[in-house]
Amino acid sequence: FTSTREKKIRMSPLLIRAKHNIGNYDLKFAEEATMQDLGEKILELTGVPISGQKLICSGKQLTKDLKVTLKEAGLKTGSKLMILGKKYDPEQEEAYREILELEKKCKNIENKMEEVSKEIDGISKGHLDKSLHAEAFKSLQKRVKHTNEELQKLLETLDGISLDEDQQESKIKRKSVATNINKVMDMNDHITDKIGCPRLWQ
Repeated sequence: FTSTREKKIRMSPLLIRAKHNIGNYDLKFAEEATMQDLGEKILELTGVPISGQKLICSGKQLTKDLKVTLKEAGLKTGSKLMILGKKYDPEQEEAYREILELEKKCKNIENKMEEVSKEIDGISKGHLDKSLHAEAFKSLQKRVKHTNEELQKLLETLDGISLDEDQQESKIKRKSVATNINKVMDMNDHITDKIGCPRLWQ
């Protein structure tokens, strides 16, 4: 059996002092924590992506192998860590710019849908001569169908953008853009229902 004292020693956390630029951080890890845990914590605190982190302790660069435990990497309580690396700037990343471009396209489609919605409201209030109803019906149906296809393409393109583990900002942005595209798709479905309503064309 393992004695209580041995258990305490095994479970005692690692306390590490880290420095990045002018920031100082007191980090606490379980003894079995890995370089992955350390990298994620540094990303959270400094914004420096794991792939761009250069970690120096006692004048030596720590291993880049994320599966290695902190203990195996030579860290212990009282270790002082120097963090080198630039903060992640999503604007410089191609994938992020691609996501922003899709967001812009989605916004343009949303604006077009708002215009269609206004036209339908005008028709329902009798602002369009009945002799033009058949033509308007065809035109609106065509526009809504085309919009739906555009939105589907945007979603497919968004899904096709591959992101790494440390591209957190891009992942958050992608999720938010996907939510917006789905919102506009719902809006489009609602407009389709309105166009199909017989009362609109009476």
